[in-house]
Amino acid sequence: MTALRGLLAPLPLLGVMAVLLLLTAGLFGGVWAWPRAWTFLAVFGLASACASALLAVYAPASFQVRQQTMVASREKRQPLIDAVGLLVYATCLAGWLAFIPVDVFRLKLLAPPGPLAVAIGVAAALAGLVISNSAIAQNRFAAPTIHEQAGQRLIDTGLYSVVRHPFYAGMLLVYAGAALWLGSYAAAIASTAFLAMTLARIVIEEAHLRRALPGYDGYARRVRGRLIPYLL
Repeated sequence: MTALRGLLAPLPLLGVMAVLLLLTAGLFGGVWAWPRAWTFLAVFGLASACASALLAVYAPASFQVRQQTMVASREKRQPLIDAVGLLVYATCLAGWLAFIPVDVFRLKLLAPPGPLAVAIGVAAALAGLVISNSAIAQNRFAAPTIHEQAGQRLIDTGLYSVVRHPFYAGMLLVYAGAALWLGSYAAAIASTAFLAMTLARIVIEEAHLRRALPGYDGYARRVRGRLIPYLL
C-alpha cells in the first residue's frame, strides 16, 4: 500500500503537464499527435513514479513532507513572501510548459535541437530527477515551503556535503533537459529564469535557516556552493 501511494503521488502533476503540453500543441500548433511529448511523459512519468515509490518505502518521512501544499498551515508560520513566491513560481512554470509546444509548432524561434542535443536533454532531465529525489531522501526536512519544523536539524552529509541546495540543482537540470528533450532551444534558454527565481528563494530560505538552525553559518562557510560546487 505504501509503494502504491508513492507510485500514484506524481499523477496529478503529470496530468497537468500532459494538459499543458498536449492540449496546447493541439490548440495552438494544430498537432494533436505529438509522439515526442508522449514519450517524454511516459518515460519521465514512469521514472518519477518509481522514485516516488522508493521514497515512500525507504524514506517515508521525506516522502510525507513533500506531500505538503505550497501554502503551509497558519501554525507553521510560513513567511508570506514564500507563499506568494511559490505561487508565482508555479504560474511561471505552467506558462513555460505551455510555451514549449507553441515554440515547437508555431513560433519556431530557433532551429530545433539535433539528436545529440536531444540525447543530452534526456540525460539531463533524468539525472536531475535522480539528484532531486536523492536530496529529498537524504533530508527529511526538505519541505516544499519555508516554515518552522519540529526537531529540524542541520543536514550536511551526502549531496548536502557537496552543495547546500541539491534539490534545486536537480530541478534546474530537469527544466533545461526537458526543454531540449521536447525540441525547443528557446524554452531551454527561457528556463534560466528559474535559476534567477531559485537564487531569490535561496536568499529567503537561508535567512530562515540561519535563524532556525544552529551551525548553519558554519555549514555555509564549509560548503560554499549553493547549486554548483565552487561556482554558484
